[in-house]
Amino acid sequence: MGQLSIKCKEGVDKGTKESKPTIIVRNDVGKLLLNALLYPGIKTNLQKNSVVAIFHTSGANDGSDKVVARTFFIRTKTEEDRNKLATAMQEYAPAS
Repeated sequence: MGQLSIKCKEGVDKGTKESKPTIIVRNDVGKLLLNALLYPGIKTNLQKNSVVAIFHTSGANDGSDKVVARTFFIRTKTEEDRNKLATAMQEYAPAS
């Protein structure tokens, strides 16, 4: 199952660049699987019970600060949950 949350800075309106919206995904044990900023114009591809999106994450675990674009496939239980997630991602993403 795991846990997914979208966090923003406190006291700043969502949907602005200053809010720095971050999507965080953890597995059941609590290990961090995804920690990435939502960016302006993020495109989400809706599939049956999942959302596919490209996130910019830190590169390999070699200590470098290289940023790499990766495609993430986020599964949900139902299509309704998928729609809520896609709407929240678009709502929290900064305006272009």
